[in-house]
Amino acid sequence: MTEVTVAARVSKEISDLIAEISAEEKLDRSSVVRRLLDTGVREWRIQNALEKYRQGSVTLPRGAELAGVSIYEMIAILEEKKIPYRYDLSDLEEYIKKQNG
Repeated sequence: MTEVTVAARVSKEISDLIAEISAEEKLDRSSVVRRLLDTGVREWRIQNALEKYRQGSVTLPRGAELAGVSIYEMIAILEEKKIPYRYDLSDLEEYIKKQNG
C-alpha cells in the first residue's frame, strides 16, 4: 500500500486526546491518527451506504460494496440498525455476477 502524507489542523483538545490515546495505547501519534482516520473513513462509508440504501438508490450488493463490507456484514449492519432489507432475485443475480468477475 502506498502511503501519502496528509496535513490537517486540529484543535488543542483533539491534539491532547491524540496524545492521551498515544500514551495509553503505547503508539506513536502518527499510528494513532492513522487508526482514527481508518475508523472514521470506515464509519463514513457504512453510513453513506446505509443512507443510499434507505433512499432506495442502491441495491443490497451495491450498498455492501460502497460500505466496503461483505453482503453478509451489510445484512448484519442493517439488522443492527433496524433497517429492513430488501433482497430479491435481481440482487442475487447482481451478487453472483460480481463474485464471478
